[in-house]
Amino acid sequence: MHSIEFLRSSLERSFPLRMLKINIGTLALSIATASDIDSLIERISEEEFRKDERLPYWAEIWHSAIALSQFLQHNPTFVAGKNVLEIGCGLGVTGITATTLGAHVTFSDYDQHALIAAELNFHSNINNGVSEFVNLDFRRPPDQRWPVILAADIVYEKRYIKPLADFFSQCLEEKGLLLLAEPNRMIAIPFFKALTERGFGYLRFDETADLYARPVTVGIYAISRTLLTRDLFQTS
Repeated sequence: MHSIEFLRSSLERSFPLRMLKINIGTLALSIATASDIDSLIERISEEEFRKDERLPYWAEIWHSAIALSQFLQHNPTFVAGKNVLEIGCGLGVTGITATTLGAHVTFSDYDQHALIAAELNFHSNINNGVSEFVNLDFRRPPDQRWPVILAADIVYEKRYIKPLADFFSQCLEEKGLLLLAEPNRMIAIPFFKALTERGFGYLRFDETADLYARPVTVGIYAISRTLLTRDLFQTS
């Protein structure tokens, strides 16, 4: 486990930080991120962008992360005491929320800066909790399965649809639950088609997240290979 001081200095060697205060239900979080997102974009070399078209989406707090966190607070039994994977954890908001509800969270992201920020934010907000921080590319699924996977706002490019669907098919336990937040993008339509082709069914719930004084309604999808019924879930 790294210290808060080590994690903070690791990030500050690359870019200055700012602190954001957010409230999710009764949970008050202090979240560190880059002070200037535009400067992160400018740092990406042409070679890096050509290779993977990767942008620093991790450095923002998104409405989907807040909405999924709220949904978990309404439905804590789905994560309490469970080994949970968060894919594309970014700043770690949703995984931190799950930890406060008793989950043992593996935070994963493709960007190393995101993992450092998520670990910093975890230790800044959690006194006790079990966690791991893993560099993970969903295009290369690990040989491991989880009973619960969390994902907030990860379906935004056509080229990711098949590898994401394959990842969930391989890494979610046979009777596991995927909770996915999606802000009503058209690109999600073929993604959910790809999930159903792999034997998944899903239920949708609406959760309104108010972030930066801008409320946005986000779709929360409960996805599983087993039959789900609405009476299993609580909503706001």
